[in-house]
Amino acid sequence: MSHEEEFADQDLEVRRHRLAEVLFGTALDAPTTDSVCAFLGHPRLCPHGKPIPAGPCCQSLSQSKDPLVEPLDRLAPGEAAHIVYILPRAAERLVRLAGLGVVPGALVHFQQRTPAAVLRVGETTVALDPAVAAEIYVRRVQEA
Repeated sequence: MSHEEEFADQDLEVRRHRLAEVLFGTALDAPTTDSVCAFLGHPRLCPHGKPIPAGPCCQSLSQSKDPLVEPLDRLAPGEAAHIVYILPRAAERLVRLAGLGVVPGALVHFQQRTPAAVLRVGETTVALDPAVAAEIYVRRVQEA
């Protein structure tokens, strides 16, 4: 990746985060914020590891819940999940992932975390950089 492409990726990331802050800061009232929090399973930390203050919806819980949607890299080997969405740092990753069948709605079977994230999608086994796996958000398949 060239120096100019690296800066372009950084600018895209900064733009995306700042627009998200504006959107959420202006569009989310308290009930909607609590709904989003509940949808995510009342997370205690943001993706950067910073604490998220508990809201009224969190304080009413008697037990902690697993998030409904989480990064692929949080699965344990052997777990299965459906891809919900992908938030790539670089847009061209979407095309590469799609070519491998790694698309929203696909069922993936997580096989390995390190040194590469290995997953099976249909009949294809894919090895991904762990940073890319962290950009893929999934919903675990509930055991019957």
